[in-house]
Amino acid sequence: MTMRLLMGLMVLVASPGTMSSVEASSDEREGGQPIAYERVLDLILKNSFRIALADERVDFAARALRNAKRRRLPRLSVQTWLSGDVFRIDQWSDNNIGTYLTLDWDFYQNGAMMQQVAQSWANLASALFTRQRAVSEEITATTNLFYDTLKAKRQIEFAEGTLKLDELQLDIVRSWFSEGRRTRSELGDAEAKVFESRLTLTRARQDFQKAILTLRQRTGDESIVSVEDLPRGITWAVDFALEDAIRTALDHQPDVLIPKANVELAKLGVKYAKLRRWPSVRFLTGTDYAFAPSGTTRDFGFRVGVILSYPLYDAGDRKSRIETARSGLRQARMEQLQAQDQMEQKVTDSYSAVSNQLDLLHLAEKRHQKVETDFAIAQEDFKEETIGNLEMARIRLQHLQSVRQIEGLRLDALLARAKLLQSIGVSFTEEIKAYADKGVEEEK
Repeated sequence: MTMRLLMGLMVLVASPGTMSSVEASSDEREGGQPIAYERVLDLILKNSFRIALADERVDFAARALRNAKRRRLPRLSVQTWLSGDVFRIDQWSDNNIGTYLTLDWDFYQNGAMMQQVAQSWANLASALFTRQRAVSEEITATTNLFYDTLKAKRQIEFAEGTLKLDELQLDIVRSWFSEGRRTRSELGDAEAKVFESRLTLTRARQDFQKAILTLRQRTGDESIVSVEDLPRGITWAVDFALEDAIRTALDHQPDVLIPKANVELAKLGVKYAKLRRWPSVRFLTGTDYAFAPSGTTRDFGFRVGVILSYPLYDAGDRKSRIETARSGLRQARMEQLQAQDQMEQKVTDSYSAVSNQLDLLHLAEKRHQKVETDFAIAQEDFKEETIGNLEMARIRLQHLQSVRQIEGLRLDALLARAKLLQSIGVSFTEEIKAYADKGVEEEK
């Protein structure tokens, strides 16, 4: 399930070469085992109080539906009474005891009970849609948290590389200062730069630890010390059309399905309000027993009856109920149209955000190709000792910065794609592609 979800969040196409790996984080060097995105998602969905609350609301709505259905069934009851003159208790006998067995059945109540059942069905559907939305939002929040942790991890690596370069630069400046080739102010600038780099590294580590602590709290796993890297050497693409994404959202997104269900419920409300013009029918049966002092049955009776109720004059209540129901239907339809329009705009914006992130990524990948070439040339020159340690350290840092930028853009693109799927209301791109295939079949 989670592996399919991960594949739904990204489209991985192997490219000819892979990006050079960067140094491992301090947590990994200490022997910590990084946790994968799928595992984080599993734990958070399992421990989510929000989803647990949504599950409880679904169970509550299901019980309410069962109760509403049971109200249409007949009721069988038994009653026993004991009565007499409180001032003449000595004259009490079995004649003062009676027993009744009653069958009470609201056979037809102008659609009132059917309306209660329909309302219960709508409440259950709303609870299910709400749970679906809770799961989708938890997935997006988890994705945000995981990617923020990865970014913090990369920031540590870059800060460590920057600090090494600044420390190397400081050593050179100190050597030149001792030879009289640099001034004391230049030495102070180099020392201040190293100090700022150390502060940056400390802040990066603090941000990473804060993200790790949040992961531990959300997942309930205290053993988490780092997060697993995403696959390297991949190419990104948008593999479905905007029109298919909008169509899928209109059929999957709870923000659209709930107003749609409200329209159907409002239609039933109008129907049941009109049924109030007809009489209601109630079916009754009953038996009664009275016991004589001798213990033999003295009296026996059996009753069967129908109560027919028809309002002759209700001071306009019936007409008012119909108009109120019609007004509710018009309002529900307008809310449905508004929800559809907002959903189309939301999906369009999310789709554009993914396209923009992919454009930035492709530009950065083209620039990175030149950085890779320059880095390879610099490595050969360093082996041949045509460039020194300082120059090589600078080129290595430039390469590390380019790698960090590429990975940051990949994370941003992946996160934008996750937000797009959330706005559509699905977890897998296969569901969107199914709508594309369906559209082609309909055109044929």
